[in-house]
Amino acid sequence: MKKRLCLLLALLLALAMAGCKANDAQEQPEPIENSELPAAVAEVAKPAGEYLDIPAKPDPDDTFAATYLITRIETVSGEGSADEATMQAIRDRGFRTIIVLEDDGNGVMDLRGELTRFTYDDESGIITMNDQTSQMTLLSDGSLVIVDPAGTMYLELMP
Repeated sequence: MKKRLCLLLALLLALAMAGCKANDAQEQPEPIENSELPAAVAEVAKPAGEYLDIPAKPDPDDTFAATYLITRIETVSGEGSADEATMQAIRDRGFRTIIVLEDDGNGVMDLRGELTRFTYDDESGIITMNDQTSQMTLLSDGSLVIVDPAGTMYLELMP
């Protein structure tokens, strides 16, 4: 009886593991090559998790202060990544996907109703959120790229 029970449990475990492995393979996003990125981003994009080796702003007199729409998130692990279609689906359900950078160096991220407050330095483009830092880069077209060891977030300036 014990042998049959152990065999049954082992079989169930093996089937469960096979099912999880199949789901992982389906949910893993395809990596995006620089050649597939918009031209303005492709010039500065590096693999997720690497800081950019360019000035934080094209013109030092520019300011980060504005409201930005989060258009895509790429994580190093792949878990939590969201392409443009996924981000639009979130917005279509009535959720906001925005980052607001105030003139005073404070900001808030509203991602699916979860508000996260942070501070940023307008000179260096460094964001400090939950005791972790990220590097912002303002592109000449007004879009924003935020990079940290966990991944890269792409944002567009909201009108």
